[in-house]
Amino acid sequence: TVRNRLAGDYLTINSQLSKKSLQDYMVDEKIPREQRDKIWLLADGDHVLWVIGYRISQEYKVNENTKRILQVQLIGGR
Repeated sequence: TVRNRLAGDYLTINSQLSKKSLQDYMVDEKIPREQRDKIWLLADGDHVLWVIGYRISQEYKVNENTKRILQVQLIGGR
């Protein structure tokens, strides 16, 4: 789903697939509070695959074990 953030959203942030709440990620990245609800996300339930314009969840990055790729392109402005 392409949507804006919801309570409980998270990213996987490292190769051990540790989770970080989207809220904590946005604070750590110093994304201004007034912009946070305007950022588009690609999500599978509460797992954020891509914070569009920022980062991809570690669990969905392409690596040597990747068998299938979903290519998503956002066309348009912010």
